[in-house]
Amino acid sequence: MSTDDVGAENQNSDAPKADAVPAEDKTVEIGKSGDAAAPKSEPKQSDTLAKGAAQPGPQNGGKERGALVPIVAAFVAGVLLVAAVTAVIVFYRQASNRGDQLDAHEAATAAACDYGKLISTYDPQTIDDYLKKVDAASTGEWKDQFAKLGQDLKGVVVDAKATSSTYDMQCGFQSGDTESAKVLVVIGQTTTNVNIAAANKPPSKVELVVVAGLKKVGDKWLVDKFDLPILKQMGN
Repeated sequence: MSTDDVGAENQNSDAPKADAVPAEDKTVEIGKSGDAAAPKSEPKQSDTLAKGAAQPGPQNGGKERGALVPIVAAFVAGVLLVAAVTAVIVFYRQASNRGDQLDAHEAATAAACDYGKLISTYDPQTIDDYLKKVDAASTGEWKDQFAKLGQDLKGVVVDAKATSSTYDMQCGFQSGDTESAKVLVVIGQTTTNVNIAAANKPPSKVELVVVAGLKKVGDKWLVDKFDLPILKQMGN
């Protein structure tokens, strides 16, 4: 091979090939295709803390809800306790009121029976004591009425040597409350006098039906109405 041939071959080898891609073009293509595959930059610590402060995690909310559970439970328990206590108090008051009324009914009925026996039992020897006891057990208009009729009754009892006693007494509560009452009183009364004794007749027996009105005065039940037929006759 000649020197000219070698030079020509070297020139041919230095010339760029037609189908070769320049190095800087490849660099550009690699840069474009490498955008998606390029490594992501690590998030800064300050950015992470900022996001955490702006968006509280669900764990904090769970803790807050958990803390409210015993408070709500205590509130509900308190409401139920108050309702239960109120119900007990109302029931107790109702039961107490019913008990007070029943006690008042019994006391008024017993007082009416005692009064019926008291006013139907007399004789000439004890007439003054009789008048005092009836007056002490009476009240209101009836007390004033009996005080006026008492002296007339005394005169009849003494003059006729009249006596009276009871062989039966029945009383039944009709109406009323803890302060006033009406009681039906049925009195089985035995009476005699000088005329009956002179005729050798047995004592007469009668049954009197009276509606007694009573008032609570202090701790006692006093009679403010008691219409005995004999007293009506004396008044007329």
